Order: sequence, then C-alpha cells, then structure tokens
Amino acid sequence: MDPMKPLDDIDRKLIALLQDNARLSTVALAKAVGLGRSTVQERLQRLEDAGVIAQYTVRLGSGNEPLLAWLLLRYVDGFTCDDVMPALAALPQVQQCHSVAGEIDLMVLVRADAPSHLADLRERIALLKGVDDVTTLTVLRVMLDRSA
Repeated sequence: MDPMKPLDDIDRKLIALLQDNARLSTVALAKAVGLGRSTVQERLQRLEDAGVIAQYTVRLGSGNEPLLAWLLLRYVDGFTCDDVMPALAALPQVQQCHSVAGEIDLMVLVRADAPSHLADLRERIALLKGVDDVTTLTVLRVMLDRSA
C-alpha cells in the first residue's frame, strides 16, 4: 500500500475481520466486504507489503484443559478439619482434601477454568472461618496419575 494512501473503510474492515479470525478465506472476506475475491487478494497483498499486516497468527484459548492447584491450608489455633471441611465440601471446584501432618494442616486440590477463577476461589477459601493461611501451588503438568 502506498504510504501516502490512508487506509479506507474496506481496509479497516478486512483488518478487523482478520484480527477476529485470521483463518477466514479470501472468499469469506470478499463476501463480508462486498468485493470480488481477486480484489480482496490485491488489497491484502498491498496491506502486507506496506507492513500494515505483519503476520497471520493463532491466539490460544483456554481449551478444555482445566487449571489445577493445590491449596495448602493452615488453621487458626483451636480449629480443626471438622470446622473447615463442611464449607470446602460445598465448593464444587474442590476435588480432594487431605489432612496431613506437619506445618500444613490440609492439602486441597482445586480445579478452575481460568487463572482469575483460581484467584477468586483461593480468596474465598482464605476467608473461611478457621482458615489462617493459604499457600497456592499451581499444577503445571500432571506427570503421573494412578487415581483414575
């Protein structure tokens, strides 16, 4: 595209369509802007040559793989599993709870659809009566799972 020639409405619409879905065919783009396929191909080539369109890419979505995390809970002095478990059991995101010995009182495996949902869930659990502290360990990859 000639640097002196500004983008017109059709150029902007083509760019917007491609930003939304870079896999749109030239035929689909042509239909959307009301031009012939070869005219759209020429416009796209000019936009690429001018550097307006630098690349066509893939934007990864969340997919179907859930986000897993272990929440390590410590209780307020005087509280026990019996005090905390009813509230945890009521949360559908809580997958497992393990009472453990040591500095941590309870290990809770949770499942979330997105990092923001995990953050919200973690805050909700941290505010439960009897919970003093929560440490979050996000699972990067499950290396072995024999529970299934």
